[in-house]
Amino acid sequence: MSKSNKKKNTTKPVEERYTLPNSMANLFLLAAFTLFPLFVNLTLVPGFPFISFENGFRAIRHYKYYLFLVLACLFVIIEIMLLVTKSAEEIKEPNPKRRTLTKSLRFTDWAMLALVLSSAVSTLFSPYFDAAFFGEATVGSYTVGRNNGLLLILAYAAVYLALTRCFRYKEYVFTAMAVVSGVIYLLAVLNGFYIDPLRMFVQFEDNPTIYQNFMTTIGNKNMFSSYICVTLPVIICLFVQAGELWRKVVYLAVTAVGAMAVVVCDSDSVVLGLGAFAAVFTVAYAKTPRRLKRLLLSFTVMLLSVKLLRLFALWGGDRYKELTALPSRLMFSNAAFIALGVLAVLTAALYALDWRKPGFRMPKAVPFVLGGVFAAAALAGLGTLVYFSAIDTQSDLGDAARLLRYGDAWGTHRGFMWNKALEAFGGFNVFQKLFGTGPETFYYTFSPYFSELWSRFGDTSTDAAHNEYINYLLNLGIVGLASYLTLAGGALVRAFKAAKRNPLSLVFASAVVAYLAQAVVNIALPIATPLFVIFLSLCEATARRAEKEREAP
Repeated sequence: MSKSNKKKNTTKPVEERYTLPNSMANLFLLAAFTLFPLFVNLTLVPGFPFISFENGFRAIRHYKYYLFLVLACLFVIIEIMLLVTKSAEEIKEPNPKRRTLTKSLRFTDWAMLALVLSSAVSTLFSPYFDAAFFGEATVGSYTVGRNNGLLLILAYAAVYLALTRCFRYKEYVFTAMAVVSGVIYLLAVLNGFYIDPLRMFVQFEDNPTIYQNFMTTIGNKNMFSSYICVTLPVIICLFVQAGELWRKVVYLAVTAVGAMAVVVCDSDSVVLGLGAFAAVFTVAYAKTPRRLKRLLLSFTVMLLSVKLLRLFALWGGDRYKELTALPSRLMFSNAAFIALGVLAVLTAALYALDWRKPGFRMPKAVPFVLGGVFAAAALAGLGTLVYFSAIDTQSDLGDAARLLRYGDAWGTHRGFMWNKALEAFGGFNVFQKLFGTGPETFYYTFSPYFSELWSRFGDTSTDAAHNEYINYLLNLGIVGLASYLTLAGGALVRAFKAAKRNPLSLVFASAVVAYLAQAVVNIALPIATPLFVIFLSLCEATARRAEKEREAP
């Protein structure tokens, strides 16, 4: 055999090489996971350290929105240039198995295209074109909208298509994400106790709305709860599947700080997100003690850190921002020690089992039993809500009424917004029912109810339903909502199927599960939602790679 032939035969196949497009994808992810969440409005000052964070919360959503658009445009343009100039070796080499454009599209690709097309139709025929396209508009002296216009949807689609084709896993990217998330979690905890190391609250001390509800470099509680739901499950799963000891230590430490951030965040939406994640992934990891033990260890450490936060609160004289959401109950409740003990015992038992029987796998019935238990618990919770809302409407539930009895006042009057939004949808014409009134036009749809909103709850207006699915229904119609749900559901199904060949798909799926759950009571914003879209894209990317490995000889 000649020397040239030997060299050719030992060259890696095209699909196994780490190419320049792969490198660009990881650089984009690195910026999205580190620079993007930390980025705020900065002011240059003459003295050291020459920058000031005092204006950090000024237009924080807009700054992150514009940064994401810039990062997305640079990433997509570079990838297109590499493709057009045939810089990738995959383009240069003949490949008889290469698919045509339409054959290379998967189920989720078609769903993304359907979402883009339905959003475009909705925008073109919207009576509020500026709001629909740009995601915000000026009404009198106010700016309404959350920047979720067609422009941002197009950016999401472009990022999705680029990542699903160009992503190759490098753990340093996700370790960096964990470290930055840990910094943000820690800053949130300090802010929750009126400690302001970046001096971002200096000019807001006389503004209780911002002073009480904003924290860290993310924004208000709703924004921060979404960020936690996107990042913390990923970090937990990274710990579950990590190899090196130092990475395990980093991921577990960040998880502990993240649990404290969940408490000071003071949002019930984070309970929905993390609760759904905990249930789904306990079932997903149930057959493998080696992974299940780490998952339960992370839950044990989280609960322990919440109790340690109580000691920190006592040491600081119990001077912290208002805590009324469900996670704070864990900090004060003595019953939490029982749960902590149970978790610790189960974790120790799994570690002992894995030590005595390495490679042991649980019986196939275990995931089904656990799934049944969690499903029964969810149905019991839903049944309780229905019972106290439709049957027993008179019993005094005290503070629990805000969660257990649905009505207009439910969930900080989310019930009113949901009920009236669905009433407004019922009055739409056929075209509007199918395609909505345009992305980010909820303000205009809901405006007939503003006077009642003010008289009953003291709010002058709103530009979001505080439920992403109802928001999609009114703004994009049945077609848009169906496309969105198909995209998210398809990506999840493909990720769980790919987990047999590539367990990393579960890491990315964890963010999607948690985000979709918290979205029931939260708002889509260009702060956490771009990260959700990224992880959704990575679910599809790992699924595509698993398909290639399965098809390879």
